Amino acid sequence: MAVDLNEEERGCLAQLVMNIFADWRLETDEQKNLLGLASSDGMRSLSHFRHGTPLPDEEDIIERARHVLGIQNSLLRVYPLNANMPQFWLYHRNKALKGFPLQIMLEEGLPGMHRVWRHLDCTLNWV
Repeated sequence: MAVDLNEEERGCLAQLVMNIFADWRLETDEQKNLLGLASSDGMRSLSHFRHGTPLPDEEDIIERARHVLGIQNSLLRVYPLNANMPQFWLYHRNKALKGFPLQIMLEEGLPGMHRVWRHLDCTLNWV
């Protein structure tokens, strides 16, 4: 799904994603993995994103960021009264997914992120 975002929108998206990663308490390598960044990209690039540097204008990275936002939004909708539940849910085994949601996303990449999001948000399966 091609999405054209201008530099300002990609900067806002970067900050949102980095705030979600902080809420999820992800390690640096996990953050880079979920965004599809090269392992050679250091903490500096993540720090810049936190402060509004736009995400690269690459379809894969923007799509991954979209999935992060969708997963967080779905988790907050499923668990509206417990702000700590998204982080808890990601790190605990899910019977329906047959694994740990965060591990699925890290190991399977974008398809794993889509599988986790689809599990949380049944409207993604509507045709």
